[in-house]
Amino acid sequence: MHHFTRKKLSSSSASAERLKKEQDYYYLKNGSSVLEELLALCDGNCRIPIRYFSGTEIDRATDHSAKNIELADARASMFTDSLDNRLVLIRFSHHFYGVHRDIAVTSQMSHLKNVLRLVGCCLEFEKPVMVYEYVEAINLDELLFNKARKSLLSWGSRLRIAKEVASAVVFPHTEFTTPIIHRTICPSNVIIDQNNGVAKLVDFSLSLSLPPGKLEVQDLLAGRIGYVDHEYFRTRKILLLMDHVMDIADPAILEEHRIEIRQQLEDYLDLVKICTLSKGEDRPYMIHVARELRQIEKCFRALSVVAHEN
Repeated sequence: MHHFTRKKLSSSSASAERLKKEQDYYYLKNGSSVLEELLALCDGNCRIPIRYFSGTEIDRATDHSAKNIELADARASMFTDSLDNRLVLIRFSHHFYGVHRDIAVTSQMSHLKNVLRLVGCCLEFEKPVMVYEYVEAINLDELLFNKARKSLLSWGSRLRIAKEVASAVVFPHTEFTTPIIHRTICPSNVIIDQNNGVAKLVDFSLSLSLPPGKLEVQDLLAGRIGYVDHEYFRTRKILLLMDHVMDIADPAILEEHRIEIRQQLEDYLDLVKICTLSKGEDRPYMIHVARELRQIEKCFRALSVVAHEN
């Protein structure tokens, strides 16, 4: 048994009663918090397309957990387990903050191809447990920064992943009653399905809703260092230095395509520059970023076809 679940109690009736009280306590506490988040998120018109799993079912499923997938900042881990005779990914958070919001937001986005689908949750533990669809997953952080795996990420794959993540981010910006900002978009919060290469966004625990009619909100600093919005550091001096595009590109990309994708890289770098401007008002909306990424990928596919024909 892994260390995220409660300790096993003896089989005596007194112990069983204590366990039942513990389950009921956490169920009521967590359930009310999730419901509150859902009502605030959906303006009372929410649907909950997820199943409830008992603590006993989760305990039983995780007795022989085989695979661990780390997420951002080691705040959560995913285990590959069997539940209802099917493989699922069960996520145990290391922290309490934002788990209820994560369940609420993810449950309303699970129909999207590029969001890891939430199939259920369990509220009978101190920290709620989330159950996702099973995918043969690896996080993007591992693919980008593990030298042994880096060769698996071609330029075309990187473009597709960027486009798919942008598509997932556009939805909470535009389709909820009030826009929702993820706040911790980073490689370790992007899961790649190794069977089809599809990118799936996870972890909305730090997401924040903008007040009605507002385009900004002030809140405590949150997110992973290196990926946080520059405006969070308004009082600090940060310099964003860009070298020549061919000097900063991943060598693996240059070895694969060499000079013929120089324009692709320059277009991508131009997009990066405007997305990381110090003032938020100077940056493009996410829907425009997604559109530009689709266009860059479309041009790359056309280039690849021409190269193949020659």
